[in-house]
Amino acid sequence: MNHSIRVVGLLLGLSLSSVLLAADAALSTTPKFGVLDWQRLVSTAPQAKEAGKRLEAEFQGVAQKLTEKQNDFQAKRTKMQRDKDVVSVAERTKKEKELAKIEQDIRRMDEELRSESTTRHREEMDDFLRLVREVVEKLGQEQGYDAIFSQEVAVYYADRIDVTDTILEKLQKLPKSAEKKAK
Repeated sequence: MNHSIRVVGLLLGLSLSSVLLAADAALSTTPKFGVLDWQRLVSTAPQAKEAGKRLEAEFQGVAQKLTEKQNDFQAKRTKMQRDKDVVSVAERTKKEKELAKIEQDIRRMDEELRSESTTRHREEMDDFLRLVREVVEKLGQEQGYDAIFSQEVAVYYADRIDVTDTILEKLQKLPKSAEKKAK
């Protein structure tokens, strides 16, 4: 019986010490955090710059047509203002209706351009953010981060936990096919 009590005591002691060691190990591990500057990332990442160039090229023709139509409208309005005293009332009414129609077309074109541009910009940003999230997750797993936060949510952080440069480097090293994969 005495032997049984010793064995049970020894087992309890070992159990307690392993629990204490595990608790001590858990308490002594400090969490590893990172902070990411999204604004800097969006303004300097090659994928974001390429998305901007694609959008600019995509809407350049429509924007140019809109500008030409606005210039044409302005020229016709100036001419009508200049000639209003020398044309008949019927001719002036006709010109005013024509200008109103052109102005309405310009507003419609402008609204469509803004809407399409906003939609496409959102799509490009979604693709870019998806790619960045993949890179951030991979960095977090590879380097043992417990969390990587956006700079906007941090009241204070030390520069040493800023991972923006590391993420930018990884984005710059991505092959073009990897960038397209995120789409």
